Amino acid sequence: MNMDRSSKPGPARQQGAIDWLAAWCSTRADVSSLSVGCSIGRGVADELSDVDAAVGVAAPPGHDGRDVIERVEGALVASLGEAGEVVDVLRDGSASPDLVIRRVFVQYADRLQLDLAVIAEDAVRRGDAAPDFVTVYRAETAPRPAPAQQSAYSVSAEQVREWVFRGWRALLDADKYLQRGSLWEAHGRLHEARGFIWQVWAAAKGTSYPQHGLSQVLDDSPDDLPPGIEDTVAGLDATELRQALSAASTVLTRSSQACAPRLGTEPRMAASARTLLHHAEPADGSTPRPS
Repeated sequence: MNMDRSSKPGPARQQGAIDWLAAWCSTRADVSSLSVGCSIGRGVADELSDVDAAVGVAAPPGHDGRDVIERVEGALVASLGEAGEVVDVLRDGSASPDLVIRRVFVQYADRLQLDLAVIAEDAVRRGDAAPDFVTVYRAETAPRPAPAQQSAYSVSAEQVREWVFRGWRALLDADKYLQRGSLWEAHGRLHEARGFIWQVWAAAKGTSYPQHGLSQVLDDSPDDLPPGIEDTVAGLDATELRQALSAASTVLTRSSQACAPRLGTEPRMAASARTLLHHAEPADGSTPRPS
């Protein structure tokens, strides 16, 4: 058994939960490691931070390891009360021929939250694939980390193009609903478009996990935001929404340009959407209504 006690990640309550998790893992022959990450792994956690952790299981990563992974999940859930008064637990996960992950979210009465992934040891992301995760327990019998894992900083041109495309689609939908006078739907689609803008900007700035968008931009460079992003926020007012929609079009364009080395040529959707949105915007800034 190998427990890393050289540092104490997280505030006292979170650290207590991590200590309990590590001790629990050490009692199980079918558990090979425990890693914690996100704000705790980066050393910036506060009293409101949840505990994001991966429980590595001594099992094959695919279908052949499902029974062992689910057995560990069940035993872990049955023991959660040892760490405090449990309010509720949500269990879900993904299963494919190549990868089985069981996710356990735990809400404690004192507000502590655990966000756990129970996963085969060979599938646990480490190193450059998970730069914000640190190992706090590792069994002596645990296999060596997999040598080739996709970097957390990796993002393909195809993925960025998809985010750009979906961003413009959301803006066109927002314009459609705004013209119909459906402010709630326009507001929702504008918010969705902003989410894609954050992802494109994260890719442009080279953050880890760019698919997480806003959270990764704030974690990496909170003072380096897309210029004009604050103008994309509006209430349930038609004029405000029209102005925010126009601003979002500009910010998405500039974010795409900042990402040009990875994006390459913009999808044809971009130029078409810009033209349509420009024609839909009245010269006086009012919101047109359908005839």
